[in-house]
Amino acid sequence: MTVFREAMQSYNSFIQEASEEQKALSAKDSLYRILARQYEFYQRSPEASLIVLRYVIFPPAFLKETIDEAFLHSDELLTKAIEQLIVQGIKEGVIREQPVELLVDSFLNLMDGLSMQYFYYTSKEVYERKLNHAFEMYWNGARS
Repeated sequence: MTVFREAMQSYNSFIQEASEEQKALSAKDSLYRILARQYEFYQRSPEASLIVLRYVIFPPAFLKETIDEAFLHSDELLTKAIEQLIVQGIKEGVIREQPVELLVDSFLNLMDGLSMQYFYYTSKEVYERKLNHAFEMYWNGARS
């Protein structure tokens, strides 16, 4: 559990750093940057990434409640960061007016899908192509 918590803390720090970096970027660039930073996190911290993925998807029964709590805290931080960027984009007029929750949930699903893609493909070029194509489709659905 200590190793899992440290891995989650490392990921939470990544979220906070990403949020701070976004202040100078457009909403579109900020959202893309979150996906790119997730990829960077996986590359920099492969052990932590695998531990978190394994424990979130297949938690040991006796730790499930504790793991769920840690995950929900991390998810809350990430959701707030994405929500702020989407609201910024709506205010900038680059994201069309629509329910923020819809856009946030879609983005989180995109992140989850890309997480799995990262572990499927060893080729950086293939992963980056998939990341770029997936983000392009997301952005096309969100933009004004």
